[in-house]
Amino acid sequence: MLVFTSGYVSNLTGIATIAKLIPNCVILSNELNDDLMIEGVRQSGSEKLIWPHNDIQHLERLLCQVSAARPKLVVSETLYSMDGDVAPLHRICDLANRYGAMTYADEVHAIGMYGPRGVDVAERDGVMHRIDVIDCTRAKAFRCIGATSPQVPQLTPVAIRLAIHAAVCRKRRRLAKREVHSSSVCLHMLHTSFLQ
Repeated sequence: MLVFTSGYVSNLTGIATIAKLIPNCVILSNELNDDLMIEGVRQSGSEKLIWPHNDIQHLERLLCQVSAARPKLVVSETLYSMDGDVAPLHRICDLANRYGAMTYADEVHAIGMYGPRGVDVAERDGVMHRIDVIDCTRAKAFRCIGATSPQVPQLTPVAIRLAIHAAVCRKRRRLAKREVHSSSVCLHMLHTSFLQ
């Protein structure tokens, strides 16, 4: 489990770090993803393909256009706060499996409200085990600060350490230029906890 200072920071650093760790990764993003997810995609510097909201046929067409050998990351929220609709998680996971893509789901608007244990939409729909990365905020349902990525099975401790090391190096460069961000502070805290 990774812990962050906020949902914004967890999505920003989570999406950007995963995409940066995987060379030549292409990100397929739902057009109605929250700004914080869009910023994570932008910060990754990876090629991005936008699929119309919950249009699974269009997502499949985009996945078909990407080389089978090229790494792919499908990013989506599970519950869209503006429209109140839910992502078709089973179908997204089916496509991801068929085309060899990783999945990243943001549960920011659903955490604590769905499923038999009140966990999230992925639990309710029985797909938690099929999603590679699930991002959860603590601020909305739990009334406290922070966010977690409790499910990060594809990221080995070595990959996490490499990502944190790269982030710390960027932080040092920014500090030299006096440009400190909350994400770099968060990654510095993670760096110190992982490498001790």
